[in-house]
Amino acid sequence: MLRKIFFIISLTLFVSGVSAQYSVKMLHRLPPAFGKYKLKLISMPYDSTVKDSDIINCIDTLPSYLFGVRTYDLMYKDDSTRLAIIANEHGMFRRKFYITLYWKNGNMKRSVIYKRHSRHFICYNYYENEILSSRGKYRNNHKIGRWIYVNTGKKKIRVEHYASDGTLKKTKKFKPPRGTFATFFTVARPEGQPYIVK
Repeated sequence: MLRKIFFIISLTLFVSGVSAQYSVKMLHRLPPAFGKYKLKLISMPYDSTVKDSDIINCIDTLPSYLFGVRTYDLMYKDDSTRLAIIANEHGMFRRKFYITLYWKNGNMKRSVIYKRHSRHFICYNYYENEILSSRGKYRNNHKIGRWIYVNTGKKKIRVEHYASDGTLKKTKKFKPPRGTFATFFTVARPEGQPYIVK
């Protein structure tokens, strides 16, 4: 009997400690989209000084399961009603981090895929209407490999090739701009994706 009481008290303290590290709100999508999503807001408001490594280190301090998925959210520092970042950690043994930054209108601004314990990551940047503006890879905070740049009309305007040390090897510009498969099916959202956070 004493063991059961001790177990219940320990479990209660653990759950209250976990829930104290983040708050929960609901995101309600407005038409034409729909749906309600639970946000786990960590107490780190987002502005341009917050680095992805700071977010990852903060999430690492929160408890989790071995094979579980952890999703946490950050709001803008200057506007607490606007969602700034969704950070997902998943994969077997949580080997990957997906960090998505949003414009204040609800569209994606940047999406980054990190490999855990690696300085190598893939980056996608978007215009405010959610059209891809550039994509490529980083290593040790230097651009590497092939980078593609796209204009707001979804046409490829430039391709750059970088060496492994981050130096630019060659650039190819397209005049007139060419269509690209990367943005062929992309739908522009000039008005954004309206939502309310309660």
